[in-house]
Amino acid sequence: MEKAGPRTQEGIVTWLDEIERRGERKGERRGERKGRVKSLLQQLAARFGAVPASVTARVEAASERDLERWTIRVLTAPTPEAVLDDAGAKSPRLRSERKPAARKRSPGAKAVGRTTRTDPSRPG
Repeated sequence: MEKAGPRTQEGIVTWLDEIERRGERKGERRGERKGRVKSLLQQLAARFGAVPASVTARVEAASERDLERWTIRVLTAPTPEAVLDDAGAKSPRLRSERKPAARKRSPGAKAVGRTTRTDPSRPG
């Protein structure tokens, strides 16, 4: 790098820094995924006992989305296979898939169609 000018050296260093950041992000994502897989397998074992090899293999090969769903479903499913069953089991919705909560009406409000109006005759 001694023969390169200052601007070229700065560009090279910037490029190397970007490559390093990309590698770190990729490593972090891999680590997070491994942790999610490990946690789900531990939850399955704690809830159902020994986890069948077929279930372990599916968990290890699962997408992030599946891991999220299964991590929630393990709380209510009757068997390890039911945790992973996408056909028959009705899975709990992820928070991002849920409908928004209904708004509470104030004590003096009346529901009119889809809107809420306050009743002026009621003290509020």
